Amino acid sequence: MQQLIDQLKADDLQRLDPPVLELRLGELIRLYTSHCTSELADSVARHLEALYLHPEVSSNTAQQCALRRFAAHWRWLAARHRDGAPAATLRA
Repeated sequence: MQQLIDQLKADDLQRLDPPVLELRLGELIRLYTSHCTSELADSVARHLEALYLHPEVSSNTAQQCALRRFAAHWRWLAARHRDGAPAATLRA
């Protein structure tokens, strides 16, 4: 968990409020639909992680759990891109 927090600090995402993170997530996910890259998927995952670690969200365990699962899915997508999976299998 500390490594994740350190990464988020490096990205300066921890200073953003949840509405800003959510807005940026929407933009990143829309961008991903036309440009499927591991970098975009990683960025989505980092934004989700910043959101679920935010004090306003971390007190809601159900929301935090859902965001953690969603971040894990985006990490999986990023790994699939790095492993060279065909684009058709990534969009299914």
